[in-house]
Amino acid sequence: MGFMADESSTEKVLKILSERTEKARAVFKDTILAQETGIGKVDDEINKYLSQWKDTTRSGVLALACEAVGGNPAEVLPLQVALLFIDATMDIHDDIIDDSVSKKNRGTVYGKLGKGNTLLIGDGFMVKGFGYLFQSLEHLAKDLRQRVLAEVTYFLYEVVAAHLSEVALKGKKWRVKPNDYLQILMRKGADIEGRMKLGAICGRGSARDVDALTTYGRNVGVLLAAKSDFVDIFEPSELMHRIKYEVMPLQILYAIKSRKHGPKIREILQKDILSPKDCDMLLETIYMTKEIVILNDLLRSKEKEAVQALDTLADSRVKGELRLLIASLTEDY
Repeated sequence: MGFMADESSTEKVLKILSERTEKARAVFKDTILAQETGIGKVDDEINKYLSQWKDTTRSGVLALACEAVGGNPAEVLPLQVALLFIDATMDIHDDIIDDSVSKKNRGTVYGKLGKGNTLLIGDGFMVKGFGYLFQSLEHLAKDLRQRVLAEVTYFLYEVVAAHLSEVALKGKKWRVKPNDYLQILMRKGADIEGRMKLGAICGRGSARDVDALTTYGRNVGVLLAAKSDFVDIFEPSELMHRIKYEVMPLQILYAIKSRKHGPKIREILQKDILSPKDCDMLLETIYMTKEIVILNDLLRSKEKEAVQALDTLADSRVKGELRLLIASLTEDY
């Protein structure tokens, strides 16, 4: 695959992941649109949601892992589709948990249709997801089918448990300990870890390759969660929402503990309205703290472990793409 010289690692990776999930997303959307609820405003919002939902990472890494061990990514297409339904369920239910009526200046399903309708739409996605999941496993040998189902159950429950722990921290606001939240992000990393493991299993990878991609996925999952938090600091509206209703980004939780710079960070965060200039000042102050160096050193150790895990895989184009994914998550520190 050729890339333009001026593309960032992130742009390159987005193309790679989009290509690996394009067919699955098309099937996912077509399946939903084929069975409307019959309620005009609900169907309209579902259509808008589907047109705006661009999550390619989780589905993409599943296919990449399958390819990395020499498997045919077409074989995991039904599994990709099944998990997309479950991902969409968690996505719109998260908006209820976080009281997110809008994101990036666009109304969410929850913001437009309310809690009841959003819960039920998510329930509908979940029903279709598990139906598709069992359908995707029908052609597999019994032992492989049982293994895949066990892995899906395990990693999805880990993600749910991580979110439950995160909800418990919301009331603590400024008193949240950085390590407590870091442990939650590590547990959320099961989302990527589980998909990498599934891809390797379905690709009939060796035990060594499955272990390598599981380790890679675990570390990439943490890096992805940290990168997502970092990006939120650049968005005044998103950051304001997190201050009011969620847990603040990991980088802020570390930096605010600084005796020298913590008061300045707190002063910015306590403003009634944040501007882009405030976010720039916040980032500048965060990078003056010793605490952010500690966090970045920890993330670099995750990066190193992920890179080393790939050394056991046969040299291939996919191996290079997996390394590029790591680079896209660490290019900001």
